[in-house]
Amino acid sequence: MSPDWLKLWRRFIASLPLQALAIGLLAVLLARGFWSVAPATFTSLDWSVYDGWVRNRPPIGFSPSLAIIARDAASEERFGPGPLDRSVLARLISAAQEFGAAAIGVDHRLAQGSPAQRGGAASDALLLEAIQNAAPVVFVHDSEPAFASPAALSGHVLMTAQPDHVARHVPILALVDTQTVPAFGSLLYEAYRQRATTAAAPLIGQTGSSALVNLIGNGSGVDLPVAPLSIVWDAIQEQQNSTLEALFKDNIVAILPNPVQSEPWLLPTGQSAAGMAVHLQLVNMLLTGNRLYHSGSLGQYSFTLLLASLVAWCLLRYHGPRGLVFAIGALAIYVMLTLVALSGGNVILPLALPLTAALFVFVGTTGWTHLVAGQRMLLLERDMLRLRRDEAAVREALVLRENRAEALQEDLEAARTAATESAGRQEDLSRTADSLRAELAEVQSQEQTARGQLEQLERQLHGLREAEPQSGPLGNADLDHLRAESRRLGIVTRNAELLRLFHDVKKGAKSALTVLLLGEPGTGKELFARAVHRLSPREGKTFIAVNMAAVSPELFESELFGHAKGSFTGAAADRRGYFELAHQGTIFLDEIGDLRLDHQSKLLRVLQEKSFYRVGATSPTTADVRVVAATNRDLQRGVSEGWFREDLYFRLKGLVFRLPALRERPGDIPLLTEAVLAEIAQESGKPAPGITNETLHLLQGYHWPGNVRELRQVLERAVTLNDGPVLTKQSIALESRQTVQQERGGTVFLPDPAGDAAVLECLRRQGFDMQATAKALGWDRSTVTQRLKGLCFQALGEAGGDHAKAASTIAGDAVHLRTVELKLRDYYTHLLSVIEPFASADEALLECRRRFKNLPDRHFQSVETLVRRRFAHHDRSKTAPQS
Repeated sequence: MSPDWLKLWRRFIASLPLQALAIGLLAVLLARGFWSVAPATFTSLDWSVYDGWVRNRPPIGFSPSLAIIARDAASEERFGPGPLDRSVLARLISAAQEFGAAAIGVDHRLAQGSPAQRGGAASDALLLEAIQNAAPVVFVHDSEPAFASPAALSGHVLMTAQPDHVARHVPILALVDTQTVPAFGSLLYEAYRQRATTAAAPLIGQTGSSALVNLIGNGSGVDLPVAPLSIVWDAIQEQQNSTLEALFKDNIVAILPNPVQSEPWLLPTGQSAAGMAVHLQLVNMLLTGNRLYHSGSLGQYSFTLLLASLVAWCLLRYHGPRGLVFAIGALAIYVMLTLVALSGGNVILPLALPLTAALFVFVGTTGWTHLVAGQRMLLLERDMLRLRRDEAAVREALVLRENRAEALQEDLEAARTAATESAGRQEDLSRTADSLRAELAEVQSQEQTARGQLEQLERQLHGLREAEPQSGPLGNADLDHLRAESRRLGIVTRNAELLRLFHDVKKGAKSALTVLLLGEPGTGKELFARAVHRLSPREGKTFIAVNMAAVSPELFESELFGHAKGSFTGAAADRRGYFELAHQGTIFLDEIGDLRLDHQSKLLRVLQEKSFYRVGATSPTTADVRVVAATNRDLQRGVSEGWFREDLYFRLKGLVFRLPALRERPGDIPLLTEAVLAEIAQESGKPAPGITNETLHLLQGYHWPGNVRELRQVLERAVTLNDGPVLTKQSIALESRQTVQQERGGTVFLPDPAGDAAVLECLRRQGFDMQATAKALGWDRSTVTQRLKGLCFQALGEAGGDHAKAASTIAGDAVHLRTVELKLRDYYTHLLSVIEPFASADEALLECRRRFKNLPDRHFQSVETLVRRRFAHHDRSKTAPQS
């Protein structure tokens, strides 16, 4: 055996799946050969489960779209025994066509003309005329019809019997008298599909295939609801239109004018039935959708190979009784699957061939195991011979290296002897040098100790020294002028970026454009809105500030546009709304991102037309108003996600200004601290307290999620609780809010573990209602959203990407699970859309830093974990070998 073939053989016998597949394929071939000797027995066994199920299952419903008219005793007395007069048949067909039948089928052959006692040629003419008017009409196939009409369709009523003489299928096409004839039931159903008012599913199978019939009752036709011919004829004669329309309208009408004359077929239920009865059962099956499906030859061999390979794998993988138990378990599962597929999905799976193949696997696996064990033993013997040869070669090399090592050892001893002789002369010099080195090290240590003590004293002194106001000029005359002007308007800053933004606001205030202010809560959006008003030509007019999130949805129109007297209960007088009160002035719409969609459309109309209707008023009111809007939400994302109108967004973004967060301008904290302390002192009537440099450094190092609003609250609490004239680090007590850790020369803020837990508990109590949670916490809604988003990312990272587990962790209770799943999926989908355009994780993380800038820093580590895991998964998918 060549080396290449030897490698392939080793891989084959070492791979259990390949061995199991080979055994399964061989078992399939053997089982097929075995059952080809006795096909009748094979068919009987393969259909035994199906036949038992047909006999014992609950009854199937009858379609109301199938109307069957059959002879009864009264019609026998009226029309006489034997074949029905074709004039009567023509009258039935015409009535069915007149009252809207979708398809008509007649159990009648056109083999010869009518005899004289049954109407003769006149009856034939009437029937031909009725057929042409009601086209198409399906008749039973006749090789030589007495008269042919293109409107008369011909179909067979045959069935296909298996070798066990039981008929279970209806052939879609059958060869009758050297002619290819379609099935009566399929023709009738196709005619119905083309003319029915309601859509119907197409017939299963293709040309040349057969349909497996799902029987009603015992299949003989006695369970089908039949309309007696005598009653239908009386309704036609008496012109009972409502009765006829209920019977024929949009239905398949099957007329059985003659006694059953076709050959009976043996059905799986043990009953015999005429072919026409089975074809009508086929039509009913197609109408009700209770179809039966058979796996076919391809499915039969596929299921057999799968089961045989699985049994072989169990026997090879687990030796002894354990493997036998698993193999029998696999067989039991397949048998249960067969029963479930038949009862639950009307699917017939093969049984005889898979079980036979599994039996061959049980027998053949023992021989295969012995064969593979012998081959493995042979390969092991060859490997042992190769290892012995390699061992001899290694021993030879080891001996050569030991010889070389001994020679080197001798050289080393000689060198040591020479070194010992010269060591005596060097010993005295070494002692002197060591003494000097010891003295020098002691002096340097004393110097370092003294320097450290001095630096420590200087730091303590500097920390206790009262901080001086840092309000010197910036050196740029224009910026100094802007700083002074913004200070007069209540905007305290020395940040160059914010001053340039104020310069743009000053220029834009003179125009009539709408202003949109963006920024986190507490960044001073209302201050800038008032600055726009005071710097505009409308300075002397009214300034109205409206918090859109605080306006009740039910009172939105009344609050903003006013109402007329008597427009609703409690409207005792006319009332002007905010827009009318701000006429010729400025209206500030804060939290515009929290506005509902229906309210957005009403606001858009006011901005476009500059007029509105009071609630209950019939004439419009005009208002000349300058609009300044503000939000801390991403309105552009809201447009893409559908919760903010695009036309309103473009109407608002005339001039857009983004206010930086306080953590982005720590240089303003001393100025703001000085201004806030002065305001507090003025309000309380006490002297303004001082503040130490150490305290200022602590304030500048804090990340301030609440921005200037939080800074003012911290200082107010510190002044209230402080007893001395100077605010120290202990007065501020920011340690209760954060833990500061020095890492790589920078400051890293670690979260208080109870903070996230408290927010999550509040969310659960409020049923994850963001507005209610924000109200309960006294926060802005967007802040709560960012906290929940961070918690979701953290839970998703800890769950290894398992969305269900992460949602369960956040929800805490199954009642909130669906809500959390939707929010988690939305947050994660947005994250994927952000990182999708980027080729590397580092580039994506830079974009995430920009897009998720309001996300708490402690949760961004989870974002980084998710992003890197996503890119790692994509890299593995690209490098994986393609099958």
